[in-house]
Amino acid sequence: MKKLVAMLIILTIFPFKFKSHSINSDEGDEWLTNARILTPYSYNLSWEDAIKKAVENNANVILDWAGFSDTYQGRILNINESIEELKEKTNFIHSNFPGIKYVVYVAPLEMQTIDSDMNEDGKDDDGKNSAYTDHPEWLQVGKDARKAVFYGCLPGMPFWVDEKSEDVWLSPSNREYKNIVLNIAKEIANFVDGVWLDVPHLCFEFGDVWKEQWCSLDEASMKDFYNDTGFILSPPLSPDWNNSSWLAFVKWRYKQINDFVGDFNKALKEVNPNCKLIVETSSSTVSSTQHGVDLELLNGACDAICHEYGGPFEDLQYYGWIYMLAHLKLWHDIDKNYSFLLSYVDGNNLNLLKFHAGIILASCYDNYYASGDETMSGYINENFLKELFRWLSNNDDYFCGWKNNPEIALIFSRNTLDYADKGSWEGYAYHDEITGSIMMLIQSNIQFKVIDERNLEEIKKYKAVILPEFSCMSEEQANILREYVMNGGILISTHETSLYNEYGIRRENFLLNDLFGVNLSDIEEKIYLNEYGKGKSIFYPLPVGRYYIWEANPWEEEGNEIEAEKWRGKFLELIEKANAPQDFEISGNAVAFKYEKDGREEIRIINFGGLEEIRIKGKIKDVKILNFMEEIIDVEFYENGNETIVYGNFSNQCTILYSKDEELFVEILKPSKGKIYFMDREIAIINSEKAIIIGKIYVEVTTNGNKVEFYLNDKIEFIDYSPPFEWLLSKNCFGNYEIKAISYLNGRSKEDSLSAFILQISF
Repeated sequence: MKKLVAMLIILTIFPFKFKSHSINSDEGDEWLTNARILTPYSYNLSWEDAIKKAVENNANVILDWAGFSDTYQGRILNINESIEELKEKTNFIHSNFPGIKYVVYVAPLEMQTIDSDMNEDGKDDDGKNSAYTDHPEWLQVGKDARKAVFYGCLPGMPFWVDEKSEDVWLSPSNREYKNIVLNIAKEIANFVDGVWLDVPHLCFEFGDVWKEQWCSLDEASMKDFYNDTGFILSPPLSPDWNNSSWLAFVKWRYKQINDFVGDFNKALKEVNPNCKLIVETSSSTVSSTQHGVDLELLNGACDAICHEYGGPFEDLQYYGWIYMLAHLKLWHDIDKNYSFLLSYVDGNNLNLLKFHAGIILASCYDNYYASGDETMSGYINENFLKELFRWLSNNDDYFCGWKNNPEIALIFSRNTLDYADKGSWEGYAYHDEITGSIMMLIQSNIQFKVIDERNLEEIKKYKAVILPEFSCMSEEQANILREYVMNGGILISTHETSLYNEYGIRRENFLLNDLFGVNLSDIEEKIYLNEYGKGKSIFYPLPVGRYYIWEANPWEEEGNEIEAEKWRGKFLELIEKANAPQDFEISGNAVAFKYEKDGREEIRIINFGGLEEIRIKGKIKDVKILNFMEEIIDVEFYENGNETIVYGNFSNQCTILYSKDEELFVEILKPSKGKIYFMDREIAIINSEKAIIIGKIYVEVTTNGNKVEFYLNDKIEFIDYSPPFEWLLSKNCFGNYEIKAISYLNGRSKEDSLSAFILQISF
């Protein structure tokens, strides 16, 4: 809720009239892959002229505010006028600029009553016609039993709360209020292209008068909590991390928010399946616990998530940029759908604008949206923005639809964040361990993917898995990790990994002591390397990510480079012992991210200075370079043994594009002939030209192609479009079968097949 209030309360009906607009049902999601976003409030012009100017500046998405966006007057008292005004605006845009998408902002869990406290005494002037005075039961309630109502005259209020206004936070569980919001969604779904839903948050802190409140404990929320969990809580209370009800409440808050967002999305889709829901949240690590926002869950409730990153308003020190990249990487990898970013930047500093845009491009987000201040519509150099948007639109193919497919995974533990850090920036500091570990990997140009712990089964796709202080671990998770290493995986763990159960209760010993090869009582400050089955465990008992980030000090003007690099060196020792593959090396101070699409590969580079050459493993061809805001051109390269060296004139942000010069190959790795498998596990070796399969099994394929079709007796069963390529064979089977995999690359195909006796009963 950051847009200037003056822009939010205009309820004047526009004098022009147009026919109503309905969205074409076959338009699809394409605009979510290359959204160039502007608002009409970045210009000192009339609304209509501002829209025209935004389109002239090559925006393809307009984000706008309506009367109901965040005011009580517009959302409750004058809702019909608000909707009619929005309808007129929508008709203007769709009639005059049919290729432009129009998205409306709403903050359904926060609402201001404008000018309700004109004498600034911290209460409504006449005791009526404000959200709090009319509907106190709608409000969120904190742990001390107070309702979440605030006035702009109170100390420490955020800038968007007007000094003479009331601000409230609403309960996601209040049926009356929720139905009002869902009805608004249904009203607008047929004429807007999307809804931008901001701050789906439970109010944890607000100004100086509201601290660590753990909303919401209102009556409606507590009824839902009881119905969902069987537990009872009642304010006032103090958090008790040994109490089952409190532990359940911390987890349930995510469901509460997710259900609210999901129901809003359903309301939109019931009326118009093509109306997109974009959810904005500033919640990162600890603040996600505080606000009840779980990105993993939120993925299933909306079409895109927009992450808000506060800054930079000035040039950052080196580690400050790495810190920003780490957050962008964490968010992007957790997102399952479309990843958006809203970032604030000094709109007059041209060099900073360029470098900031390069950071976003390197991180592979699906949009560009920046503001010169936290109003969401602050000034950005107009010529820069116009040329950037023109350049992006001309180079969509090089920035849209690319995926990273690394061979290393890093696990993010929601339970450790919630039950070790406990919603506090002080104390255990898992949030620093995970962020510091991501920073070190980025700085070292090691390609990896962040995986949420609830998707732990995915680790079998990766050659190595990193557990930065995965402290709060369940028995089930431990067994998945053991099986992974037993089957040949490499596990890298730090500090107190597995020392607590999933709710933060400390164990007497590491749950993974068998994997680590050491008990807690015998621990020393050294690296423990332990062979386990076909794989190995690498364990270091210090929080190296935490020590690194504390020395790097990315929040301040400078860090302790010597000490930070010492800890990164220790971290790299762990990586080196894993023999982790690296696709390229860079000489010079630069970080880079590798992506793939349609048989092509690209490396997006942030050049901090001194970049000389890139060494890419293997032979490549069709090598080109796309420097920031320039045209794509051929680039010099030569072969040197089993690598290709690319050199040339590299800008601060550049993209190297190429194809691998190699023959297409495909091989079925699992199952293999002469082996017996039971429920996806190899249990025996026999002298046979067939594989014996009992129960379900993952068919695993290695290839340098970009699509694999899986067949059973010449009937296609599954298509996988990204590595690692696999198919879960789980169906009624009895007898002899042929398993076949066909791989495709640039119009070529190649196949591999295997004879197998299969016994499966699928229920």
